[in-house]
Parts: sequence; C-alpha cells; structure tokens
Amino acid sequence: MTPPFTLGRRAALLGAAALLAAPSLARAAAGTGLPCPARPGEITGLLLQGGGGPSGAVAVFGQAFRPGDLPAGHVLEARLTNGGALPVQLDIRNRHPDGSARLALVALATPALGQGQVAGVMLSARPGQQPAAAPPQAGGRQAMVEVTGPGGETWRLDLLPRALAGRLWQSGPLAAQGRVETLVPPGAAGGVTSLRLVADVSVHADGALRLDAWFRNDVAMRPGGGSARYTAQLLLDGKPVGRFDIPRQSQYTAWGRLFVSRPGGPPPLVRQDPGYLADAGAVARYNTEHGVDEALLASLGAAMAAPDWATPLGARQVAQDMYQPGGRADIGPATQSQAIWLMTGDRRAAAFAIGQAEAAGSVPWHHWDPTGGDGKGGWLDVRRWPRLWTDGRGGPPPGGLMQPIASDTGWAPDCAHQPDLGFVPYLLTGRRAFLDQVQAQAAWSVVSQWPAARGNPSNSGPGEGFNVVRTNQVRGAAWALRQLDNAAWASDEGDPNLPYLRACSEGNWAWLRSRIPVWTREQGEVHGCIPGTYGARGMLPPWQQDYFASTAASAARRGNPDARYVLDWMSNFLVGRFLSKDKGFDPYDGAAYMLAADPGAGDGETRPLRSWAETARAMRAAGLSNNGGWSKSQGDYAQLALQSLAALVDVTGSADARRAYAWLSSAGAPFTRPQDFRRDPIFSIVPRGAGRCG
Repeated sequence: MTPPFTLGRRAALLGAAALLAAPSLARAAAGTGLPCPARPGEITGLLLQGGGGPSGAVAVFGQAFRPGDLPAGHVLEARLTNGGALPVQLDIRNRHPDGSARLALVALATPALGQGQVAGVMLSARPGQQPAAAPPQAGGRQAMVEVTGPGGETWRLDLLPRALAGRLWQSGPLAAQGRVETLVPPGAAGGVTSLRLVADVSVHADGALRLDAWFRNDVAMRPGGGSARYTAQLLLDGKPVGRFDIPRQSQYTAWGRLFVSRPGGPPPLVRQDPGYLADAGAVARYNTEHGVDEALLASLGAAMAAPDWATPLGARQVAQDMYQPGGRADIGPATQSQAIWLMTGDRRAAAFAIGQAEAAGSVPWHHWDPTGGDGKGGWLDVRRWPRLWTDGRGGPPPGGLMQPIASDTGWAPDCAHQPDLGFVPYLLTGRRAFLDQVQAQAAWSVVSQWPAARGNPSNSGPGEGFNVVRTNQVRGAAWALRQLDNAAWASDEGDPNLPYLRACSEGNWAWLRSRIPVWTREQGEVHGCIPGTYGARGMLPPWQQDYFASTAASAARRGNPDARYVLDWMSNFLVGRFLSKDKGFDPYDGAAYMLAADPGAGDGETRPLRSWAETARAMRAAGLSNNGGWSKSQGDYAQLALQSLAALVDVTGSADARRAYAWLSSAGAPFTRPQDFRRDPIFSIVPRGAGRCG
C-alpha cells in the first residue's frame, strides 16, 4: 500500500509553498503602503511582493470593482507606480446592473522582484476595446490524470486538449484556462458511480502550466453512489507531481490540489486594497491600522508545517463538529485567517486560508445533480426536489437522499455554525474550484432545512420553498443567507446555478421585508430583532442579531434594496440598546450575553419585550444585567456589537450609529482594546473613513 502522498509534501502543496517562500508582506511592505488613486480613470492600487520570479511571470488573481469604475466599452490598464505599463488581461466574470465590471479574473505580467521586494501597481480604466490576441499555445505540453481502482483497473485522461477545446474561463494573450468535467469509471473509483473529476487547466504566456484537479464524490440521487477507493496520480509534461492513495472517500465530499510547472520562480503575491474591496461590496471593512500579533501569524505557519496538513480530505483546523459553539476562528463574516489576509496580505494567512478552502471539500455538503442546472448538471435545487431534506429523517427519495450521508465521515455540519471557507479565497485568487465550494455550500444551506419550514414552492409569496429564516436560529439564518448571497454575487454570468441561487437569496430578503410590519407591531419600542428559535424561553441573545446584521449589511452594500430595508429596521434595536439610557435601559447591557425577552411567545420564536424600560426591569430581576459594568459580557459580545454599529455607519451613514459606536469603543468593554484585535482580528471591522484610501 502506497503512502497517501508518496511523492512528497512539497509537490502536494506547491501553491502554498510558493506563497510561503518569501517574507511576510506585513513586514516587507512596512512604510510602503498601498497606492491610492489620485488621477482620473484610476481605480485601485495593488502591491506586488516578489517571490524571485523572472520578468514577465504571470500572476492571476480575482478583483472586485465598484459600480461604474470599469464601464462597458473600457479596458483595464496596469502601471507600476514608479515605472511603465504592465501587460494585463481581464476576463470579466459578472457585471453590475449598469453594465460595468463587478468581478473579474486579472492576469498580470509582473516585473522581476526578488524575495521581499515590493512594487506598487495602479489599475486604471480607459475607453477602448481590448485588441484581439491569440492565447498562449499548449503545443507539446501535457496535463495527465491517472486513477487506479483497488482491483487494478486504471483510467487515464489527457486533460489539456479537452480543457482548451471548450468554453474558456480565461482567454487572452497572458492566460488560457478551461475545464474538464467527467465521471470516473466505476472500476477505477472502487465500484461507485458517484465520483467525478473536475479539473481546471491553464497555460500562461510565461510558460507556466497549472492544473487544479478535484476529485468530487458528489453525484446525488442516482444509483451506485457510495464511498470511493482509488489511487490518483497527476502528471505535468510527463513528470509526476502528485500521487495520492485514497482508501475511502465518503460520498458528498471532495478534495483537490493546485499543481504548477513553470520554467522560473513564482510570480509575486498580489495584495489587493481591502478598503476598496469593501467599497465594491465584496467584504466587510476590516481595520488595517492595528496589525496582527506575530505569535498568531506564527501559529498559522506552524499548523501548515504539521505532517497531516498535506493529507487529502483532512480538516486543516476547521471545526469538524460544527455544533461546537463559542468564539471559533472559522465563524464570522469571514474566517480569522481570511480577515488577516485581507488586513495585512501576510503570506502565511493567505496560504492557511487557501488550505482551509481546500479542506472545505471534505465536508459532506456537496450534492451534485447530473440533470440539474441547465440539464447538464448543477447543485441540488429544491425547485426540482421540493420535498428533499438531506437530514436522515428525510427518508427515501423524494423526501431524502438516495444514499444517506454516512454517519462516520468525521464531520457534523450545522447550518447555525457553518463557516464560509471558500468565498474570500475565490475572491482573491480566482480559483474556480473555490467558487464550486461556495455554490455547493449555499445549495446545502437550503436542502438541509426542514421542508416544512422552507415552505411549499407552489405557494404564493416571497421565499416560499427555499426560506432559510423562518423558525431557524437567527445565527443559522445569518450564515445560510451569507452563503446564498455570496454565491449569487460571485457566480459567473451564464452559470446554470445562478438563477436558482439568485432566487433563493432575493426571495429570502423579500420575505424578511414583508414580515417587518407584523414584527414591528409585535416588538413595539424595541423593534428591530429578527425572530428565531432559541433554547431558553424568555432569553434573547443579542449577539445573534449582530451576526445577522453582518449578513444584512453585506447584502445592502451590494445593492439589495430589501436587505437595506431590513438593516434600517434592525438599526432601531442595534443602536437603541446603547442610546436608551433616558428610557431606563443600561447601555452596558447592550452587549450583555442575554437580554430578557418575551416569555409568553407561543410560536417557539424568541422576540423582545415591548419597551426598553420593561426590558431593563426584567434584566435586573433575572440577574442578567451588567449593572453599569461588564460582568455579563465576558466574551466577544462587545466586538460583535461594534461590528454591527460599524456596518450601520458604513452602509447607512447613521449619526446615531456613529454615536453608539463611539461610546462602545471607549467604554472599556471586554476584548475591545487594540491588543485584543491584534490577537484575534476576526471581528476587527470599522466604519467607513478608517481605511488608508477610505
């Protein structure tokens, strides 16, 4: 029996090793700073950190744009801030309603930069059409996969000609990228019919050949599915780059690696401006001023040095029992390592976040319907399967999966504690496999909900059939909607999954807006809380409202009018808990672990008492009040409240939210000092105006 990665950890982690080859950008760029736009047509600045590659080495990354910054009929230009123009290729993935680019893949021919050297680049728009140019040629190159089953049957596929013969994901003078999707024959897959190979193959003008190969055992609702057993070998230009023994891959899981063959050193690492990405609606507005403790960064590097990091289907420090509560490093608007990557550009954080995005494939929430989408394949869609529930209680089809999720996968996914492992890595790298992960998780966020709560798609009314908010925990609704919004926002125009994902996202926000008149009457003066289930009667966890506010703010930034309406409505509660002292409510209780709530709500949902004064009396009577201190706020609850207030300032410009933010920032609440955010920056989110180019 061959070891699981016999050709060495270095081959299996080529992408991460390249990222870690040079010093951290947080140190190397000290005193340099991201370039800020100053002239007409300038859009955003980048920093390139050298990895020792030659002049002309092609760097590929994802880039979000603000509405109107790159209009139709304009081309993208790139120029060194202390030099000349750089060749650039733009492949637009989707557009804003005004026709301007929203999300794109950018390929950049970079200057020669030694390890630790940094160069600034400015991206600009000018009117014109990109001149036609032939893509890089693949003559004589080879990307091969070999899969051998336990009985010795070997299946081989030459990927490159197939990848470049179809619709290209990238097509231009610097990079050509295409995809191969095919079933692995049962004899090579250990007898199952559910294993797919999904491979993205790229040829670059600098001579690099890239293979992002994924083994997705995710075909659902078809006979013959089950656990796969096989050995996979990947070859580039005839040379083995990875060999992996997979003794058991559970159904509904995936794993993959990026392999690169290039004649010289790697291109520079690209750091995007996090403030601009926030302006574009891509991410929250992270604080770039506090920095991150070196000890935290070193711990990420140490985790990646552990031998089990390279093993396919490993967890890579993602919580496998997702029912675990508490201040986890993988739960928030983004994960901890993603936040660090955005804030600092540190190579260790980037490599760690990319590694966890790969590990997301191990979670059994990948359900591929071969006749879904446009009829050629798509993630499970409750419009096609209205009674489907992936929980084992769903029973046989059409109520449940044809092959139930195995109980011994090592994973326990939970909607209320699910991390978003794929969106930020897709946003920053443009790796298409990570978009697959975002879409799969978003689709699971619907089919994992009890159908009676989702509603009947034949009923009239918004969101019916795919409601992820009704009777859910508020945190579960927050994270499910986060996934749906991110998937709908990021998906490629023309993607067969996009209409469904967009309908789920928009339908849920429309449903939420439709409920606001009723909720306002029920909640009275304290209105602004999303109802949800919670285990303790008469208790309302305000931090779950803060979770939901982060999702509402994200959707509002992206232009969803219903989400903006919901966020404006929530602000009465989110802000009022800190500005209602004259009504008898202690502002220190605004960040308490629990608020006293209506104990008589008979529908199983938690909602607030109807006035601030009544809430204050009930808080004191139940022993929940901070009483002018912070004894009931010993956790990240004040951090969560701060990020809600920052988002309200950022999105709505609310003067009251700014007053509340200023008070809470200076009130000495637990874990709100700069050193606290340096040690754990996952919620280090600030209002507009705090960023460098803000």
